[in-house]
Amino acid sequence: MEELTLFLLVGVALLVSLSSLDDMFIDMMALAISRTTSDFRTDNIILIPEIAVFIANWHEEDVLEKMVEGNLARIPYPSVTLFLGTYPNDTGTLTVAQRLEQRNPNRVRVVVNPLPGPTSKGQMLNEMFHQVFAPGAKNYPEIVVLHDSEDVIDQRTFPIYAAYTNAGFDFIQIPVFSFDRGKNAYVAATYMDEFAERHTREMIVRNAVGAMIPSAGVGTGLTRRLITHFLATRAQVLMSGTVTEDYILGIEAKRSGFKAAFAAISADDNRGLDFVATREFFPRTLQASIKQKTRWVYGINFEAMRKLGWKGDFWDKYFFIRDRKGIITNFLPPISMAMLITLLFGYPDLTTISDVTYQLITMTMWFNLIALGVRYIVRVHACYKVYGTTDFIGIALRWPVSLYINMTASFRAWKTYLGESQFATKPIVWSKTAHELPDDFIGAKR
Repeated sequence: MEELTLFLLVGVALLVSLSSLDDMFIDMMALAISRTTSDFRTDNIILIPEIAVFIANWHEEDVLEKMVEGNLARIPYPSVTLFLGTYPNDTGTLTVAQRLEQRNPNRVRVVVNPLPGPTSKGQMLNEMFHQVFAPGAKNYPEIVVLHDSEDVIDQRTFPIYAAYTNAGFDFIQIPVFSFDRGKNAYVAATYMDEFAERHTREMIVRNAVGAMIPSAGVGTGLTRRLITHFLATRAQVLMSGTVTEDYILGIEAKRSGFKAAFAAISADDNRGLDFVATREFFPRTLQASIKQKTRWVYGINFEAMRKLGWKGDFWDKYFFIRDRKGIITNFLPPISMAMLITLLFGYPDLTTISDVTYQLITMTMWFNLIALGVRYIVRVHACYKVYGTTDFIGIALRWPVSLYINMTASFRAWKTYLGESQFATKPIVWSKTAHELPDDFIGAKR
């Protein structure tokens, strides 16, 4: 038994070290990349093309009016139109959407799904693509931007989409960040830390090395050329029957030969503050967060791996590993912590092992401790770049919450994959979370 414990101790320590090396490599790459906006200046973009903002809805009557009116008040471009996808049996949302269309006839259009809801977000979006780009339809938009009904849209994104499209890009993803949730929202604020770290380093590296850019589901711009290609070749833009159709779309775009970009642009080029980004509130309860992340983990690690495989160049395969390693690494922190506690109580007895094994354990533990410190500093710095504050204590307090959520979500994703998967045996239906908008967001009257 003691030998088995020792074997597990060494194995877990080495896996943690390997994952830490992977993270540190991305950190060094991000530091080496000089992010510049000189190639994509937006101040000389005078004409904004016809842009359709697609917003798929299912029971969003509580927030939709506030979201649409608030964003329209902030978007100064008449060529930007909001398309609201609704279901015939969701009368509450449909009524609100039709009222918004009547109030803003030049800026809002309602798309009614012929199928009763809920189908899935992917099916709804595909139906919207079919209706807007139907043969014989007039004024096809040049760009479609995907958003959700809880998004606060940054008006500066539209010149960015136009600039990147003019430069030959067909898939443009802008950063997505959580609003500042304050000190006591320990669950919701974990999204602040994670998205800040991911979208100020890893996505920057992906863009620089030419790897595939996964869609975040919101703040994703697609050109008419890309949309019509997928409609012509497979009669749908988003892969049907999936729970992470947005992630898959980004990979399929590159495989189909389209140029993709992660457009991380900020008003403060020196410090990175004031990013042009989509901002929203993420789930505030533990249950809602675990449910959402279970879908993400299952979709990216199991569903996308089954449907997409490992095809791609070196960087694509490398980032596939990074995207999918969480199904193992999310379990390592609590396991390693438990083993460290047993070591403090003298089990297993390290005095009886060989010098080589003892040195290996000692070196990996010290390295992992240093790597943990580096990871903490990187996260603090990433949050500073997004929020302009250095929250040492808050990030430290939220970290265990984040680890627990990710571990539980990974466990449930494994359970779904190995057991009677509802995703595999039942039709994919809308996975909905409660949505909210900032209290000071402009309401129904402008």
